[in-house]
Amino acid sequence: MNKQLNTALASLFLATASMTATATEENKSGYVGISYGSISSETGITGLTGTATLDEDNKGAKLFAGFNVDENFSIEGFYSNSGEATLSGNNGDRFVDDGVTYELTTTATVKVEVKSYGLAGVYKLNKINEITPFVKLGFYKWDADATVNAGTVSGSASTDGTDTFYGVGLSYPLSDTVNVRTEFERYDLDGYDSDYMSVGISQNF
Repeated sequence: MNKQLNTALASLFLATASMTATATEENKSGYVGISYGSISSETGITGLTGTATLDEDNKGAKLFAGFNVDENFSIEGFYSNSGEATLSGNNGDRFVDDGVTYELTTTATVKVEVKSYGLAGVYKLNKINEITPFVKLGFYKWDADATVNAGTVSGSASTDGTDTFYGVGLSYPLSDTVNVRTEFERYDLDGYDSDYMSVGISQNF
């Protein structure tokens, strides 16, 4: 994560802390919700040959909760299944990862599943016919678990990291306490992108 983005995030959350401390009692309300949608993950793997296949698209769900600092700004946390990518192939198939060409010596399947949790600042724009556009910027912690099945041999490995994400969306009130939202979020995953397009519902409290 570059220095400018670090500075921007630090400023965002310092401002948030100040706003939270001075928020009036009537603005101290929040919401909880769940969303479901399509996840497309960029793995950086290219140059597949033979019968090798790469599936970078999947479905995922997210749980989220927010605190309304005022009528325009909120702090939102989430936990999600951030996607899954699967590489499969047979003996002699090849693929390129980070500029290096690999060749399979047996039938193999590599599956990587990512789960994450994070925090973002959400800014709500002016309403348009009861629809509220919003933008968000934050950081998140991710954990990637890989499993390998190659012939009669299997194994697993894991890695983790912290990166940034941003998103845009629309929210519409179904009632005084229930909102439906649609949004697009892009997550930086150790230099690669993961996109999440979803529809969700939230309950105000």
